[in-house]
Amino acid sequence: MASGVKIVDDVKQIFSNVSINSSSKKSEKLKFGIFKFTDDLTQIIPETCGSKKTENWEYDNLIQNLLPANDVRYVAYDFEFLKMDGTPSSKVILISWCPETSPIKKKMLCASSFNALKAALGSPEKYLEGDCCSERVATSSMQGLQTGPAFIHV
Repeated sequence: MASGVKIVDDVKQIFSNVSINSSSKKSEKLKFGIFKFTDDLTQIIPETCGSKKTENWEYDNLIQNLLPANDVRYVAYDFEFLKMDGTPSSKVILISWCPETSPIKKKMLCASSFNALKAALGSPEKYLEGDCCSERVATSSMQGLQTGPAFIHV
């Protein structure tokens, strides 16, 4: 909480539901969760989430249609892909979405809160930071998954 922003428990619960094994019967497996700042910029709260059962949430569709072009967000996403040998795999990625056209105060808050969010969520293994609408496609994100945590345009 270096930035002074509180991460509400619902954010942690949604991330947990994105991360759970799909065979778990305790909670519904989520495909993604999107988080935002409250209007007073004091908390990170859930904005929306989606289940794999209700819709086919392909990465490109989710990123291009649900992330605002002029505001910051964080996204937890269960990214499914094929490994080089053709076997299916998935990784839960945490995305910091901070477009260049966002208000400067929110961009600063987004950057300063990302490490605290990662720590609160148990330090996700894979994370991406994006700022450009024109390149937020799965191929860019896949490169980030292969090379580990990195800054890429998603």
